[in-house]
Amino acid sequence: MKKTFITAMLLAGTATLSAQTIYTGDGILTGNRIVRLSGRSLNFQSTLGQLFINGTTGSVGVNTNSPTEVLDVIGNIKGNLGIFQGNYPTTTQTATFASWDEMNNKCRVIAGGALLNQIAGSRTFGYYDYPKSNLLPNGAVFLTVQDRNYSSRYRFWADNSAGSYMNIYDSSQQVNFTVTDDGSNNITLVMPKENSFLGIGTSSFTDGADVYKLSVNGNIRAHRVKVYTTWADYVFEEDYKLPTLEEVEQHIVEKGHLIDIPSAQEVEENGIELGEMNKLLLQKIEELTLYTIEMNKQVQELKAELNKQ
Repeated sequence: MKKTFITAMLLAGTATLSAQTIYTGDGILTGNRIVRLSGRSLNFQSTLGQLFINGTTGSVGVNTNSPTEVLDVIGNIKGNLGIFQGNYPTTTQTATFASWDEMNNKCRVIAGGALLNQIAGSRTFGYYDYPKSNLLPNGAVFLTVQDRNYSSRYRFWADNSAGSYMNIYDSSQQVNFTVTDDGSNNITLVMPKENSFLGIGTSSFTDGADVYKLSVNGNIRAHRVKVYTTWADYVFEEDYKLPTLEEVEQHIVEKGHLIDIPSAQEVEENGIELGEMNKLLLQKIEELTLYTIEMNKQVQELKAELNKQ
């Protein structure tokens, strides 16, 4: 009996030692194993960090023993691909939400940066995938960037069955730039602020003392251009001083171009203002019209004289 007891003790000791080889050496699993924590947490610790499993919630913490999500990591994550499908990846049914806050919390796919609103769960960066619901009949996708004052700075919204928009805001929530698709192939780009500038192929908007809202380094093609400017009807006013043809001839001889019209060298150096140039060309046409009317009067007078003879 005593021999049997000693043998059992030795076997138990051997089993105990065998179970502890995880601390002193490698081992090989001989089958699947299930570890039931039963409310007891498991904590793997090293000198640089820890891996913690909450025995009650099942939440996993890396470098934290109080994870607030299924996986809570304090530190950097490295990987080749991250796939986030949200809570409604393929549903075709209409969801029901009690409020926008509930919908946002359940449809948030990615959230990053500082927490801005505890109830809404908003952070400085967010991506939302909304299914069809009582609040959004078509569903939508929404991408937003907010500053730490909880103010929107960038928004992209696309209705799943209609239009979309992209807005850029300033710190006071005024729109700086917007692109809108109304869902009917009507696209609108607007920069509503007075001091807005658009450069294509250039970042310069000045030419001497002139400042331009639109600056293009290249050709512009259009079917129609409308320019608002002053007009040249002053030529027909009584106090307009119409140059004589002798004065026009003298100016051409001396300057090589018409009165009030820029020279070729000036145009090459400074370009032309379309509105101003059209006005000047009209001025010359109206002057020619006055010359023609005067010459016609003289012709009619000569005809009358000839008919008297």
